[in-house]
Amino acid sequence: MRTANAFLTVDETLKRLTDAGLKDAGLTPKPGVTVGPLDRDDDGPRLNWFLYGITPSPSFRNMEHPLTGPSNRRGAPPLAVELHYLLTAYGAPPTTAGDEEQIIHVALAAVMRRFTESAIVGLGSPFLPTTPAPQLVEPLRFTLETLDLENASKIWTAATRPMRLSVTYRVSLVVVEQQLRASSGPPVTTPRVVVSPSMGPRLGTPQPARIGGDEITTVAVTGTVTGLRYLLSAAPGDPAGAPADGWPMTVVSEEAGLVRLRLPRHDLVAGDRRLDVASVVEGLSAARDSVALTVAPTVTTPPAPVAVGTPVTLTTAHTGADTEAFLDGVPMPASGVTPTSVTVTVLGPIGEHRITLRSGQVAGTPVPVEVTP
Repeated sequence: MRTANAFLTVDETLKRLTDAGLKDAGLTPKPGVTVGPLDRDDDGPRLNWFLYGITPSPSFRNMEHPLTGPSNRRGAPPLAVELHYLLTAYGAPPTTAGDEEQIIHVALAAVMRRFTESAIVGLGSPFLPTTPAPQLVEPLRFTLETLDLENASKIWTAATRPMRLSVTYRVSLVVVEQQLRASSGPPVTTPRVVVSPSMGPRLGTPQPARIGGDEITTVAVTGTVTGLRYLLSAAPGDPAGAPADGWPMTVVSEEAGLVRLRLPRHDLVAGDRRLDVASVVEGLSAARDSVALTVAPTVTTPPAPVAVGTPVTLTTAHTGADTEAFLDGVPMPASGVTPTSVTVTVLGPIGEHRITLRSGQVAGTPVPVEVTP
């Protein structure tokens, strides 16, 4: 596990630069330098660094690490941030002359001058600590920022301490090294090149373009090659275990230029999908084409005669929590909905009618039903 020491490196660099500024001023006694919270008890004149904010680096947040490059996981840029510090001057104990703040004012001015003169600290700088070992993508840059009175008051109010003279600095760029490293795959042992004499398979519009349950659609296929697979894209709400490239469709029959397909499962959710045809030659993907196919909620078994007002459970496919039931276009109560069943109560009238299901704004094929007294 790689140590996340980037913030500690910045803390130590700030202390070293501050000590150098105080040494320039030649103050006696020399004020102390601390890194910590604002509510620490006063113990004589000192300058304190308080890390009050961390923001993402806008220019580096989506870039790969320029030092490690492909050794990082692709698509996972390192944690790149900017640190915001509050530098606060704590004065000496009160004196009869009332000049206890003067020494710390001189100290603060000297430190700010040092940070202006040494605003960029890179590898090899005496201000950069060697322990912990720094990992710099680019030199650290210290920028004096403006903190308005309102935001400063909020910080001190949260610290429950009276406001003291403070300035703010932004430190960039700070990168926290990743723990994950990409592992190289095995070398190529047997190079293979597949040459196909076809532009690949091309699909026509499915007929019908909306099916459910065990209904069959017929698709025209041109430019065929060997090893065709027909795949239905997965959708949110499908059962667990969907293959990465899609659900394999059931091939009912194939003949010259036509293939008849059936949906692979009854518990797939209703909605618009992508039907793919993939050509595989010697285990390698050679070509691919796609068309639209709609999965519709369907009553898979025609119900027996249904008595008025009596609940009946229909065997269905592709139904879900939003499924609605209609009798000749008139809504009727539905309950107990599962992916493969729906309980409805037929309110009449008596005679021959048609039941239709709708789910995900997709209506299925009407199914005849006889309603009896």
